[in-house]
Amino acid sequence: MAISRGSKVFLVVIAIAVGVVFGALSWVNWLLGGDPGPGDPVVVEVTAGATAGSIGELLADEGVVRSALAFRLVARSRGLDANLQAGDFELETGMSVDEVIDALLDGPPQRPTYRFTVEEGLTVAQTLDRLAAQTPHTVADYQGLLDARLAADADGPGLLDLPDWVPALSSFGPEVRQPFEGMFFPETYEMFADASALAVLQRMLDQLTVVTDGLPPDADATFADRGLTRYQAFVIASLIERETRVEAERVVVSGVIANRLGRGMLLQLDATCLYAIGGHKERVLQEDCEVDSPYNTYVTAGLPPTPISGVGKASILAALEPADVTFLYYVVAPECDGTHRFAASLDEHNRNVAALREAGGCR
Repeated sequence: MAISRGSKVFLVVIAIAVGVVFGALSWVNWLLGGDPGPGDPVVVEVTAGATAGSIGELLADEGVVRSALAFRLVARSRGLDANLQAGDFELETGMSVDEVIDALLDGPPQRPTYRFTVEEGLTVAQTLDRLAAQTPHTVADYQGLLDARLAADADGPGLLDLPDWVPALSSFGPEVRQPFEGMFFPETYEMFADASALAVLQRMLDQLTVVTDGLPPDADATFADRGLTRYQAFVIASLIERETRVEAERVVVSGVIANRLGRGMLLQLDATCLYAIGGHKERVLQEDCEVDSPYNTYVTAGLPPTPISGVGKASILAALEPADVTFLYYVVAPECDGTHRFAASLDEHNRNVAALREAGGCR
């Protein structure tokens, strides 16, 4: 039977339509598909709050998928926006859209971590010992970073970045024993197992910045009213840290320090004697406090040139807000429970010292 002219036209149109649909489907499959064989490795960082659209653009730019639009449409249909986890994803170029979405839904690979703890009141030397005992790096690794930063006297690639309120290291004289004293904030940290020694120290420095930047907005003005820079206030905080560990006494000790500085008196703090002689003893002797050192506040007026230990947040806050007291002296209480007896006069202080001696002292 002969086919009419109209029927031929219809069949041609149908054939073209089928071809267009087939071509479109092939094109869509090509957009969604991947390349045969392994691709080049690509690490994609997904940040918190990222959307399927922003991830699609990143993946397309890196050559992981062929179309950001195709990825976004499929990803949203599979609920990726609601289940996307932040982290670093190890992908390859030329992956299919479904392969990438499967990887993103599985979440980032879990990298092994470890924890370490540095307590308040430690010197830099003690801190490096603690780090060497709890991290994959040695004291020499950490000391090398300190030496490099000291030699450069500036921030830069591969160098430690100090808080901006710390004086230039070149401004410290030869009498300064450890320019980095007090800079490594004491806390418990969690680090990736492959973190470098630089990353460990920088994490502690950054935490110090976080804590000090979290002080009240008028903190620096408060320090300035007392004739102090933030760094000098931090030195005072280290004295508080080393002189008492009793929480309620921190602000009182801070008040005594403020009173003595205000009157031009020597601070006469035993903790500075110990730092000056470079030792740690259960009982401070008179000869310990006769050493000629800018750190020894029995012989040198004012504050030591640097902190004498790492400092916790409680002591920083105590340095900011000393108690309004009349005390000028204190001595360990004869109960030997870690507390002190405070006095406003030298006579009262001498009686407190006599009571301690009669009790046999504390060790």
